[in-house]
Amino acid sequence: MSPRLYFPVFALFLLVTPPLSAQHAIIPAPVRAAIQMGAFHIDAETAVLYDSDSADVRAVAEYLASRIGRVSSFTPAVRHYTGTSLPRGSILLSIRSAEGEVHPEGYALRVAPNGVRCSAQSAAGLFYGVQTFRQLLPPRFESVAGRDTVRGWDAKCCLIVDAPRFTWRGLMLDCARHFLDVDFIKHTIDVMALLKMNRLHWHLTDDQGWRLEIRRYPALTAVGAWRREADGSRYGGFYTQEQVRDIVAYAAARHITVVPEIEMPGHARAALAAYPSLSCTQESLPVPHTWGVFEDVFCAGKDETVSFLQDVLTEVIDLFPAREIHLGGDEVPPHRWRECADCRARMQREGLTDASALQGWFMSRMASYLAAQGRRMIGWDEILAGGLPDDAVVQSWRGMDGAVAATRAGHDAIVSPTSHAYFDYALRTTDLEQVYSFEPVPTVLKSAEAARILGGEAAMWTERAPQSVIEEKIHPRLLAMAEVLWTPPLQRNFFLFRRRVQEYYPRLDSLGVRYGFEAPPVRFVAAHDSTAAGLSVSLKAGQPGLQLQALRFGPEGTAREVDVPVALQGRGLLGAVARKNARLRSDTALLRYDVHDALFAPVHYSRPASRHYPGSGDSTLVDGIYGSTDHHDGRWQGFPGGDVVLTIDLGEERALQELSIGCLQHAGAGILLPRSVTFAFSRDMVAYTELPAVTPRQEEKDMARRRAAFSVDAGGMRARFLRVHCNVRPVLPDWHSSAGEQAWLFLDEISVRSAP
Repeated sequence: MSPRLYFPVFALFLLVTPPLSAQHAIIPAPVRAAIQMGAFHIDAETAVLYDSDSADVRAVAEYLASRIGRVSSFTPAVRHYTGTSLPRGSILLSIRSAEGEVHPEGYALRVAPNGVRCSAQSAAGLFYGVQTFRQLLPPRFESVAGRDTVRGWDAKCCLIVDAPRFTWRGLMLDCARHFLDVDFIKHTIDVMALLKMNRLHWHLTDDQGWRLEIRRYPALTAVGAWRREADGSRYGGFYTQEQVRDIVAYAAARHITVVPEIEMPGHARAALAAYPSLSCTQESLPVPHTWGVFEDVFCAGKDETVSFLQDVLTEVIDLFPAREIHLGGDEVPPHRWRECADCRARMQREGLTDASALQGWFMSRMASYLAAQGRRMIGWDEILAGGLPDDAVVQSWRGMDGAVAATRAGHDAIVSPTSHAYFDYALRTTDLEQVYSFEPVPTVLKSAEAARILGGEAAMWTERAPQSVIEEKIHPRLLAMAEVLWTPPLQRNFFLFRRRVQEYYPRLDSLGVRYGFEAPPVRFVAAHDSTAAGLSVSLKAGQPGLQLQALRFGPEGTAREVDVPVALQGRGLLGAVARKNARLRSDTALLRYDVHDALFAPVHYSRPASRHYPGSGDSTLVDGIYGSTDHHDGRWQGFPGGDVVLTIDLGEERALQELSIGCLQHAGAGILLPRSVTFAFSRDMVAYTELPAVTPRQEEKDMARRRAAFSVDAGGMRARFLRVHCNVRPVLPDWHSSAGEQAWLFLDEISVRSAP
């Protein structure tokens, strides 16, 4: 997947000159880069020249001149140039012939004291060269504060030969769950352009909102664009077709293609609220304000549904010039289809065996409609289950298996695995280094199969991310994804990348980007203090340059600063705050601790925890630290389907009083509380005495995330060994949208307290 670069005239130069220094924080890193002595000075005499009759090339020249003009006391002249030599003091954008075998999006940029020449095979290549040239100028050049009085700019002399590794370098913005305004989207496009990203995947419809004006069906926005929140307020919004055309044109001017996503046949509640006849039940349902997967989907058995969605796609095609149209196809519960007479009749007529095959038929119909209009369908990797429509592109999100299956079947694939690409995930699971470690091409693929990996996308879902927090979730992680999708893997090094990121922050500041942290800003490091029979906790910064502060909370919630390491006894709450500058301050991280009598006691497991959710190892359940409501926080151990029995050796016989075990409920992720927990005691690990089983207080169908403690009073019973039996559902129950799939049990702390 390495780009083909043929610039032999520069080969000797690259061999004898040093690489760009850390002060030239170009992101993504160029394929080849070297520096020279001196600088090129931009002033009122500088002209931007172009040597092609192409309107697209002229547009790039005008773009560069306008970028200079917006922050300077002058705007360079833009002129067509037919000469062969580089006029002194000018910036020349030059189109090379195809005979040079330059990568279609590649460029060569040479900055010398007497002038700048950027050569490429296409306007896109020139545009990317201009983005690199911008990053050779001071961060102040990116100021969004308005026209400046700067009379000149200096760019360090250098030679850069560059081209992208992948043709698809994208960011997915979900505007359905939370509405994002037009200015914010344009601002995001500007930042993407600087990073040489070229696809904006615009998620426009979902259960919680329909955001695209469809003139033939006005209720989609009159009804489907608005929802009633839990507090009774009305929330929503949509984009008019004029606004959509404006955004598409704005992106195109920056060589970014906008790819719309119109979800079907699932994630359709907003559309069904507007047009109930398109559902299997025809029941009038509100636009939901909660998250998750809903049973009500488009009825695949009705011809009306097919016609409706084809009408919608007709208007979508008119609005978006992109070759690809994303149709979703993910998370489609089969319940309604199984019960629907129309869907069962459709399955019988078409010879379909199950709901998966029905979805395959449905998506194929839509893909064929797009193909007839010269477009092709993208779908999430669930579309693999029902058989791939011809020419479909698979976007693999549930790991990389979807990409492997698609490419082996002869289909193109885009990779966005949750493990590396989901920026709605917390930093504790997907930090900057995790994103940077992403390898978009699965190693199991043969070369011909690997060539079908078009590239990848970062995904910014907004269930829990209103516009006010999106930028801090995207940045600086988008810097890592941009480099992963552009720079060859052998030229990537996280240590050097992180140094460049530190130098890049002032540029983001000038751009007005409200970036967040690179990793969880502060981490608690707890150790067993055996001499004091307690915990010793210190703090560790998640990135360079942070100032940390530890806080001890009193019984009434008051906090006071304490020095670290801090010795802990009993139960309580420890807090920590990280700061980098006046703007960047973390929320207060909290550590709930419990120094109990089984602290770091040996634990025997009837079966091991999943390798994906190992917690902190064998001491996780007795380390004195409680987990949060996020099962990714490293404090939980996860066990797939089936009972779990734990045996703890307390080391000596004790009169036991208070016993508990912490469990997690997160039904949306397939994590359920145990049906019951039974505590048993023994003096010799042979004969056990059981207490009555403890059952959960929460409703099993409760979709909220919560931690629940199963507790008993042992009444002073003497024992050395404690056995905890968690009785668990092996599979998810019928009421769950993923009924029949493996259920999960998550455990954190077993707390033991002896009688006084």
